[in-house]
Amino acid sequence: MSQHRFAEVVLPMPLDQPFTYAVPEGLRERIAVGMRAVVPFGNRVDTGYVVGLLEEAEREKLKAIVELPDAGPVFTSEMLELCKWLSQYYCCSWGEALDCAIPAGIQIRSRKRYSLIEEAMQPGKLSERQRKVLAELKLRGPLTEMQLAKVAGPTGLGSTLQSLVTRGVLDAEVVTESPTVNAQTETWFRLLPEAIPDGETLASMQRRAPKQAAVYLDMLHGEPERASIDLCEKHDANTTILRGLEQKGLVERFQRDVYRAPQMHFEPANIRKHSLNRDQLDAYAAIVAALEAARAQTFLLRGITGSGKTEVYLQVIERALALGRSAIVLVPEISLTPQTVARFVGRFKTQIAVLHSGLGAGERYDEWRRAQQGDVRIVVGARSAIFAPLSNLGVIVVDEEHDTSYKQSEVPRYHARDVAIMRANLSKAVCVLGSATPSVESYHNSESGKSTRIELRSRATNASLPEVLVVDMRNETREAGGDVTISRVLETAVNERVAEGEQVLLLLNRRGYSPYVLCPQCGWLATCPDCQVSMTYHSHGGYLNCHYCNARRSVPQVCDECHFNPLLYLGTGTQKVEELLERTFQGARIARMDADTTARKGGHARILRRLASGEVDILIGTQMIAKGHDYPGVTLVGVINADTGLAHPDFRAAENTFQLLTQVAGRAGRGDLPGRVIVQSFRPNHYAIRAAASHDYPAFYSQEIAQRESSAYPPFRRMGILMIECEDPLEAEKAMARLSRMVREQIEGLGFRGMETLGPSPATLRRLRKKYRWNLAVLSKSAKRINTLTRTVRQLFEAEYPGGKVQLKVDLDPYGIF
Repeated sequence: MSQHRFAEVVLPMPLDQPFTYAVPEGLRERIAVGMRAVVPFGNRVDTGYVVGLLEEAEREKLKAIVELPDAGPVFTSEMLELCKWLSQYYCCSWGEALDCAIPAGIQIRSRKRYSLIEEAMQPGKLSERQRKVLAELKLRGPLTEMQLAKVAGPTGLGSTLQSLVTRGVLDAEVVTESPTVNAQTETWFRLLPEAIPDGETLASMQRRAPKQAAVYLDMLHGEPERASIDLCEKHDANTTILRGLEQKGLVERFQRDVYRAPQMHFEPANIRKHSLNRDQLDAYAAIVAALEAARAQTFLLRGITGSGKTEVYLQVIERALALGRSAIVLVPEISLTPQTVARFVGRFKTQIAVLHSGLGAGERYDEWRRAQQGDVRIVVGARSAIFAPLSNLGVIVVDEEHDTSYKQSEVPRYHARDVAIMRANLSKAVCVLGSATPSVESYHNSESGKSTRIELRSRATNASLPEVLVVDMRNETREAGGDVTISRVLETAVNERVAEGEQVLLLLNRRGYSPYVLCPQCGWLATCPDCQVSMTYHSHGGYLNCHYCNARRSVPQVCDECHFNPLLYLGTGTQKVEELLERTFQGARIARMDADTTARKGGHARILRRLASGEVDILIGTQMIAKGHDYPGVTLVGVINADTGLAHPDFRAAENTFQLLTQVAGRAGRGDLPGRVIVQSFRPNHYAIRAAASHDYPAFYSQEIAQRESSAYPPFRRMGILMIECEDPLEAEKAMARLSRMVREQIEGLGFRGMETLGPSPATLRRLRKKYRWNLAVLSKSAKRINTLTRTVRQLFEAEYPGGKVQLKVDLDPYGIF
């Protein structure tokens, strides 16, 4: 068999082509496509991925692969193809796409470490940034670029450091770093059957070495393979005893993998299999028919809240397992949907692995390895679990498919729902998109025949949907003569429910105490020094916080500009509502669920456990209380301000508002008692609010899709956003003007008729984390044309603006503020 002398390797960098490396003779027999490869690149070492093997290369003198860190491939041909598609569609490199599909921390990489050459320091002109770098190195000794970026800022730091190296002031040393995560093993011993001693020898051992004999007889009459630590604990022995048995040739030592089990912040539910109702049976039959035929097919399972979508998922997966196939279940955020995950873990026990960002690095790696090695056949996880290395995939479920958390905000900026559909196609698997409020794009695809829609029209328990009352807050504020947080209707309803021992959820999608701190004399507003946004006052701890970059400052006692006192605290967040609830409903047990109260690991689950056990009467929270919770004691849901999302400058604002209101309304009345929902709004006649109040998705969709069509927004055209970021506002504006000209020239040169641009214009958040931002949107009916255009423009722009001072970011099918 011929041995491959060269390999094509892609690297986790924004480089579109593979690089050819020589394969050392000692690695030729085991190298394979899909393996990781440690390779030199420039003056450093990095971990890339083998995507091709060659007998010949254009050049003989090539750099050689340093190491193959794995025994076999980490990617199948199917996963290589999936990630290649992802790179082409979302305008990133193949290496970047592959890199996001494996656990972080297992790569072998190198960094430059800079040290100060003090004897070379000479008087001369230094920039402020150069002085910061030299001062930090003198204080702390050798540091990497990442460490220096904390004091000098990341943008353009590489060129600053290189200029100091050229001047001979700094020395740059390449340091190879070991993986931060490795497989964990433990020592085991096994009996050697051919060396079992006779009775006389055993008797002698019992007299001369009684502990050795006790350990040996335990293994002989019990388990012949035992962990070293278990044997030592049971017999109050130490490793010397075991080494003695090994030296006598009675046992042998070996290493066994140990999996770090993730800590579950919820109790797995032992849920029995339920009988399906007629709608559920129809859904099950349609999905299983495609599964049994090994036919790639996408289903949109639109079921009202409480209609039993999860039970359909469970039984479809059970059938997939019986057929010898595996399953992936995506949920928006595991920490927010513990009940859903608990049901899967409870039903399928040890056949399941859980993957999400809340796990420790070692736990995440071990769960990934269990899937790769075939120890589990089901993976439940958040967005990145779509890359779980399961073989013979049969089912992919995307629960709450409308949720925006499925969209990745960093490179590669993929949408897990769309990746799930493509992976199902490659695997000849079924993809089930489930939601009570499907995204407009998914519903439109079902209307146009790209997917099959199945409807669950009634609740699984036969309970009715909750009654929804919309309160016109214009009347409330007019009659009260000022701001009103809780209307009279909602206050009365809360009092009644608490008195009856029932539970209440209150939604306000704004955390903190007051979103604005304002000077009434000169109009000064407390804003973030690095972002163009107001800082929110947090009463617990008494500080101002930027909710974008997390910058903090103490609460000012006087105005920063005119020194006037007192300042005004305007607007309402969850902390202020919690305080109001404690005054208004004295004696009620109140809890708050937002990013502040759930910051610690397991925070969500702790609050939800208290709700489930009846320890909480009223739960006030942000949108996280709307996601997938099923608590029979909740009979009233109140929405403090339904209009917050409608003000967002985003063509999906009405859709997001409708989905949030419908989802949170669905938390009420899921038990034996009827539910009620009270929605407070200053825009009670908006179609999104009216449709949510009547639980009428088709009514919402018909009006929303008409508006999208008249504006030629997605799903009628695809959209790409090109964003410029730079710390210098003038440079950012000039770079966007140049980029805009490039885009127009390329559209004309490529003959892309019908392609349109919107902008350029400053981003909604013009300044974020010290960088000024400009957006240019590109729209076309052809996703391929947008991909071709953005990739070409990116290459031209980066050639004209090297060094990273001005950055270009590309987002295809963007969600929210980019």
